[in-house]
Amino acid sequence: MSLEPAVAATGDLPRKDGRPFESHPGLDTIPGTLRTRDGTRLRTITTKPAGSRQRLPAVLFLQPLSDTTIELPDSEDDGWARMTKRVARESGLVMMRTEKRGVGDSEGGPCSKLDYLTELSDHRDALAQLGRSEFVDPRRIVVFGASMGGNYAPLVAADQRVAGVLTWGGGARTWFERMMAFERNRRELSDLPADRINREMKQVEAFLHAYLVEGKSPKRIAQEDAAFGAASSQILGLEGDTQYGRPAAFHQQAQAQDWTAAWGNVDAPALALFGEYDWFEDAAGSALSARIVARRHPERTRFKLIARTDHHFTRFERPEDAVKGTGGKVDEGPAVAEILGWLKSLAT
Repeated sequence: MSLEPAVAATGDLPRKDGRPFESHPGLDTIPGTLRTRDGTRLRTITTKPAGSRQRLPAVLFLQPLSDTTIELPDSEDDGWARMTKRVARESGLVMMRTEKRGVGDSEGGPCSKLDYLTELSDHRDALAQLGRSEFVDPRRIVVFGASMGGNYAPLVAADQRVAGVLTWGGGARTWFERMMAFERNRRELSDLPADRINREMKQVEAFLHAYLVEGKSPKRIAQEDAAFGAASSQILGLEGDTQYGRPAAFHQQAQAQDWTAAWGNVDAPALALFGEYDWFEDAAGSALSARIVARRHPERTRFKLIARTDHHFTRFERPEDAVKGTGGKVDEGPAVAEILGWLKSLAT
């Protein structure tokens, strides 16, 4: 793997509380430390088939946007935890997860100040460290990005000798387009009066352009035009100069990335999965990533829509129910079946 030798796997990272590390039937759990290129120590959790001494294919898991820990105690039973546990336990592969700065045992942070480029650098360092592991075949590493991790995935894998790239809920379109789709979907699938939908979207579009494309902070936008700034109240997750718990710089740096071009630089098969009722963005953005990769790797690259499933591996009867979060049932099974089947196909 042609990776920068910028990180070290050494250095003990103390446990911040007395909790035992996670355990899984049939797996060895290996807590570790990633020392990033700027010297920050991050907690890593690696699982592998119990007692295995040979070099195995591996999965590097890139987690979603939130500051939720990557640890998987038995008590965690939501869709994300079920999916991740099953991939770790049933794939027969090594899996590595890295805690974000300021989360769990990791140094740095708080996560509310963690920007996109710093997190991207940390993920790249994690891939380099995984490739040096004594129980990993460095030629057979799959980068698995989920949600925002799916938008990191092509930037981490681009120009690297990875075995494949797997995404859930990401896409190749810009962050501005994603945010527009998110805001439109939640309006169109809610009980919002029809005469408000486009009126609000025009205000949202203008605000997001100033915020993401022009790079202005929400505070500055409000100072320049109070009426214009008032549109910020219509943007989900926006609180002051943070959004979804991350600084404005995170979202502006995300907007600056060319994810479409990055997918063009991925020289490995890809599986792009998207929930049919995932209203966080447009499924076409996910399909685009697979279409781009398929130009070089058509045999094992594909896009798959998982029926009646939302972003969080929950099944609903109607897309409107998914937006409201009512009446759903966690069902990670169809997505996990696709993931495991594709991972197996890479090994043959």
